[in-house]
Parts: sequence; structure tokens; C-alpha cells
Amino acid sequence: MMVRGRWWRMHAGNPVLFRHSGFLGTSLFCHRTDLAVHPTFTIRIHDSLEGLSAEWPAGGPLSPAEARYHVFQTKTFLDVWRATFGRSRGARVCLVEVRDASGNPVIFIPLCIRASKGAKILGFIDEGAADYNAPILFPVPWEWSRPLAEQLWEAVVAALPRFDVLILDKMPGDVEGLTNPLHLISDGPNDVSCHGTDLRRPWTDIQKAQPQHKTLMRKIRNLERIAPCQYVIASGKAERDEIVHALLKQKQRRFVETHVPGFDAEPDKRAFFEEGTDIFAEAGMLHLSAIKVGDEIVSTLWGLVHGKRYYGILMSFEAGEWAKYSVGHIVNYRTLEWLHQNGFEYMDHGIGDEPWKLDHCEITVPLSKKTGTRTWRGGLYISRMRAIERLRGTRFWQKVRPLKWTALRAIRKRA
Repeated sequence: MMVRGRWWRMHAGNPVLFRHSGFLGTSLFCHRTDLAVHPTFTIRIHDSLEGLSAEWPAGGPLSPAEARYHVFQTKTFLDVWRATFGRSRGARVCLVEVRDASGNPVIFIPLCIRASKGAKILGFIDEGAADYNAPILFPVPWEWSRPLAEQLWEAVVAALPRFDVLILDKMPGDVEGLTNPLHLISDGPNDVSCHGTDLRRPWTDIQKAQPQHKTLMRKIRNLERIAPCQYVIASGKAERDEIVHALLKQKQRRFVETHVPGFDAEPDKRAFFEEGTDIFAEAGMLHLSAIKVGDEIVSTLWGLVHGKRYYGILMSFEAGEWAKYSVGHIVNYRTLEWLHQNGFEYMDHGIGDEPWKLDHCEITVPLSKKTGTRTWRGGLYISRMRAIERLRGTRFWQKVRPLKWTALRAIRKRA
């Protein structure tokens, strides 16, 4: 469904505003210094996935080859997000499609507006579900510059519904080699980066780069002495259900151990994996694996694939006696090995600067962010958030935080 809005025309830097009753649209001009030519662009805002154009990639092998994107911006991912995070949080979807004067796609941006603490916040469709917040890009015959990217973003904002706060975070500098214009208008680095491993090298080189490789091989041999040790990739619903059940149980235990909010505090996360696993599998995007010792699942890795790229989304492992065998590292290693054997070019370990990622990944992908306010409500929201960040950085908060989650879990258990 298309929503009504405005049409902006910008000529030589002078905007002229007039109404258009059919859709949200923007026409602006891309200045080319070599020619006195200003090709126009149009912007349309969709408020549902059903109205998206055929060029918006669905994910899997049938997506348009010319589109450059991460799995987190596909129709399949957005559909699962809408049914879990979006449903419970009442987010207003704003899916932006930008085209040139000939109707060719240029850049698509999956955005949403959500309400929090009295303010309307514009950001990417994410809520912690995406590792990369980026647009879908298409090859264009010009180079993106900061002034052009700023003009484009101003036009997008003019076409969007009203909001109080802008938070664009986790933005990479490029998407599959194409410059990300939203990165060009960022105002600072993101708090954490993404990490990954280049699989285009010989396996012996990748193997040598793994820390304590010989120790890990010895632990695998020790597991074999207990019972046959298998690397399993889910191939049907029964296997998927078995592995996901183990994943959620193991991960929740880890959340409790580390005193952080888990599936009990954020049921949307559980729903995302429970409801999304079969959907991603049917779309040809799921890679769900586990290490089994005998009949027991001791570690799991839930991931998505796009072309020759693998995204590791959620890892889990058993504790107790299994901990000394580093079963989490084993499932990561076996997945790395399988991906290399099957022609994948990159294993993306996702966002987060955890020590194990810094040790195991030779590639770091810096990310950027952009924040801003448009109303007094937005100013209050940002001031409140900055005060909370300062509080969380204090020693007092670091001591109290584990007690907070222990108490909340005890209350939920009694309830």
C-alpha cells in the first residue's frame, strides 16, 4: 500500500514544493561537474512489504543479480522481523525506493518509526536483529559524494512521516563494493565493529591463522573418545527443530550466567528464531549446524547465507563437563571448514568486539552512525539517553547491573 505525501523538486539548489496526491515522491538533481546535466530521481515510501517492487531482493537464489545488499535487508528477513519484533513493538514501516529518471532502481532503504519514551524514533529496521544496517544499492553511472548524499537524505526525510529523533547506526562504508551514501553523511564511528574471515585463501593458511589450532584438534580427538563426534547441518524440519531447541536452551543459560537480558526479558528474540527458522530454510537462506557427541547436541551455530557469503548470527554451547572441550570453538571451526570446501568466500562473524572474534578474525569492518533531533521531544530523548550511557559507564552501575537481572529473573520465575 502506498501512502500519500509530497513531491519535492530541487533545481540548482533551489527547492520548490508542491503537492502530489498519489504517493510519497521526491525529485532531485544529481549535479555532474563535467556536464550541465541534472538527472532527476524519484522517491516512494511504502508502508508494507506487499507493495514493494520486484527489484527489492527477496533473498535466496532468485533475488535480482544487480542488487547489492546484506541478508538483513531482504524481503524474507523483513517479513520475519515484522512478524516478531515489529508486531510487538508497534513499529511503523517506511520502505524507501529511490529511482532515476528512467525508472531504474538506485537505492532502497528499509526504515521504520517506533515510539519510545514519548518520542518517535526513525531508524533502520533492526531492534538488534541486524548486524549491518545498510541500504540496498544498485550500480549507477556516477560517484556518490557527501553533498549529493546529503541532498538525497534531506529529500527522503521530507517524504517520510514526522519523527522526533534520528538514529542510523551500524552502517558499513560500502555494500559489496558499492559506496554507501548513508555512510558518507554519518557523524561518527559506531560503538562496535563487525568481524569476519576471508575464505578465498588456501585452507592451510586459514587453518594456521586459527589461534591454538593444535590444542583444538586435540580436544576434538578427546571428544571422539567419549562418543562419535559429528558436524551436522540441518536438512529437514525435524533436525531444525531439534537444533533450535538446543540453541535456545543453551543460549538462555548463557544469558543468565553473564547477567544480561535474554529470551525471558526479550521474547521477540526467541520468536525470531522459532518462527524464522523454517521461513529462512524454505527461502534457501538458512545454514543451521551443530556438533553432536553421540546423540547429544553440545554446540550450535545459526546462520544465514547470501551468495558466497555466510553470516553467523547466533552461537550456543553446553556448559559443565563440555566446557573444557571448547565445543563452541569446534562448531565455529567445522563451519569454517565446510564453507571453504563448498566455495564460500567470506564467513561473517557479525557485530561485536568480543575477544574471541578479535582472536579468530583477521578482518574488521568499521561501522558508522548518524544521530539527530528534529523536535524538542527528540532533544529530551537524546539528553535522557546520554545520561543513561554516562550512568552505565560508572563503576557503581557495573556492580549493580548483575544484581538487577538476577532480581528480575527471580520475580519472573515466581510470577
